[in-house]
Amino acid sequence: MKKLGSNYVPENKRQSKEYCQEGHEHQKFQNQSFCWKVMLTVFWSSEGVALTDFLEKSTTVNSECCIETIKCLKKLIMREGAEIYDIWLQQDNARPHTSATTTDTIVHLEFIVLPYLAYSMDLAPSNFHLFPKLKEDLRGQNFSSDEEVKVAVCQWCWEIQKDYF
Repeated sequence: MKKLGSNYVPENKRQSKEYCQEGHEHQKFQNQSFCWKVMLTVFWSSEGVALTDFLEKSTTVNSECCIETIKCLKKLIMREGAEIYDIWLQQDNARPHTSATTTDTIVHLEFIVLPYLAYSMDLAPSNFHLFPKLKEDLRGQNFSSDEEVKVAVCQWCWEIQKDYF
């Protein structure tokens, strides 16, 4: 814990819930400011990030949302002239991913879905490989709006070295 005058800078999530006045014991701080999150869906390959898609506020991740994102990916691939048989999707078994309409759309768009492997770190490589590095590189920055967050994330995705993937 680092003390700065009558305040201190928390070093972890637990400490951020505590309030400390200089010379006093730690007391639980009851009023926390609520922080909005920005949801990112990212498609990447050995060449780098292919598509970043941010979920609009007050939107639920559902089958229609997944289908729209997958259609955007297909359009991007077709624009770049890649062969569609080279594209394999790896996703978990969340309901929006496994719904009949989503799986039908994936088949119609001629994507190949890798089988679901429970409890595998390879199942969600973004969670174990990409997002920790993103969080590390953006840590400490303050953003005043969601748009600033989106710009920073997109800039980071395009600047990251290809050898990282």
